Amino acid sequence: MKNTGFFSLLAAALLLTASCQKVVTLDLQNTTPQLAIEGNLADDGQPCTVLLSQSVDYTKTNTFPAVSGATITLSDDAGGLETLTETSTPGRYQGRQLLGQPGRRYTLRVESGSQRYVAACTLPSPVVALTGLRAQKSIVGNNIQLVPQYQDPAGGRNYYLFRQYRNGRLNKAIFTQNDEFTDGKANVRALGGGGPGGGGGMADDVDKLATGDSVRVEMQNVDPDAYEYFRTLNQILQGNALLSTTPANPKSNFSGGALGHFSAHSRRHRTLVVPPL
Repeated sequence: MKNTGFFSLLAAALLLTASCQKVVTLDLQNTTPQLAIEGNLADDGQPCTVLLSQSVDYTKTNTFPAVSGATITLSDDAGGLETLTETSTPGRYQGRQLLGQPGRRYTLRVESGSQRYVAACTLPSPVVALTGLRAQKSIVGNNIQLVPQYQDPAGGRNYYLFRQYRNGRLNKAIFTQNDEFTDGKANVRALGGGGPGGGGGMADDVDKLATGDSVRVEMQNVDPDAYEYFRTLNQILQGNALLSTTPANPKSNFSGGALGHFSAHSRRHRTLVVPPL
């Protein structure tokens, strides 16, 4: 699976297709350009992919210059080490040998110009299986929502990220769940349903589900730092930054002041044709 694309908070998007992932963010307070890094490593047998770009002032068009010529290395806690190679697409770097394995911790190092940035991430274990999808009517608004069916493992905190596609089109909303109040229980929370340990943006009209729609949900098991990045990004995209302690930019797990994140995660998906409700 490839990872393509990048940063624009105003565009409000994290784009994942069957072969790509895109996280967007824009620094609204700092007009000084910052390095924006997105690194992704999944347990799907594909190597790590990193995207580098440069932030721009929010008054400018959402065109983010790619950053070429960086030195990027990926290592794991089993002694593995490799240098990622820049592909024919400027700003896109890809590994070859190190693959995502549950329980293993990975460290991504980026050197660009005279600056160095480091992030570490553990691919969660055990991987929680997505066993099914269920459609239901929402309590408010009478909209159709999807309930991902999975059994949370008892003991220890678990964090989940979901993306939803309607008829092949990605819903811009980011859906997150954790087991702070549901440890060891089967999930009954709908995507976008809110409530303790759940979150997600409201769907635009084009994303609202209808009977007969073909839908696909992708579930990722993510580590706490990656979850915090998406949780704070969610708050910003929903316009709640002024009402909370959320920073102007999502919480990055990179040292050195870079924007973005590095995530090592599992990836599972299920599909459903929405039945009459």
